[in-house]
Amino acid sequence: MTTFAIAGLQLEAPLADNTDTILAEIDKVMGTFPWLEMVILPEMACGVDRSCAAPLPSPTEERFCDIARSHGVWLIPGSFYESDGDKLYNTAPVINPDGEVISRYRKQFPWRPYEEGMTPGNEFTVFDIPNVGRFGVSNCYDMWFPETIRTMAWMGAEVILHPSLTSTIDRGAEIAMIRAHGAQNQVYFFDVNLAGPKGVGQSCIAGPGGEVIHQAGKGREIIPLKLDLNYLRDVRENGWHNLAQPLKSFRDSKVAFPPYSGGYDSVALRALGELRKPGRGMGG
Repeated sequence: MTTFAIAGLQLEAPLADNTDTILAEIDKVMGTFPWLEMVILPEMACGVDRSCAAPLPSPTEERFCDIARSHGVWLIPGSFYESDGDKLYNTAPVINPDGEVISRYRKQFPWRPYEEGMTPGNEFTVFDIPNVGRFGVSNCYDMWFPETIRTMAWMGAEVILHPSLTSTIDRGAEIAMIRAHGAQNQVYFFDVNLAGPKGVGQSCIAGPGGEVIHQAGKGREIIPLKLDLNYLRDVRENGWHNLAQPLKSFRDSKVAFPPYSGGYDSVALRALGELRKPGRGMGG
């Protein structure tokens, strides 16, 4: 049996630097559950103040490398504001148990028009954990674009790690997406959202049949789970409860999807107008 133990830390985060609190939380979680092999934190868990932006590697990132090394655990420390010249990215590092950053994922879809001034990333992050499987990294609003998750599944990802910071009333729609991504791509989808007062919590972990493994409440919550990769591979081979096998059908399809053959623009999409923040009197 191939299993892998992950804890999601649905924590609170103030506007200012939250690094000390989070490091203490990781120490506490690893002391309570020493069998854990990975810890994942919400998007912007260290704080949402853009004045903290820094080039990576940074001293803050190195502190997370140190704690990953000290516990011998994989760590996704949420995401940081990364400055690179005159550009600002929302970046999620992947740190291995030796305390090495093996990848940094730049969020591909900033939450526009509200998340202004951010540069979108353009590369996917998938990585292998020896003798376990392949993992992919997504970030909050990215999951509203199904192509991002499908691409990682196409690249072989079996588990999608998804830090999030949702503070709005559309969290119910996101939970539906999490379940749909799990079923459509036959992946574990491990979403960890920020708790109140900044986020609305309700982290959700879905399995490869779209089943809810755990859905958190709105406050601080620690979510330690053991994922069964053999179960996931059986679902991919035979379908969930021997039903649909969507990845095989996608692989075998001969359809050339029109939106991807010549760019994403179309007459219908162009008619939607400019991407801008709504104002008063702009409703239908």
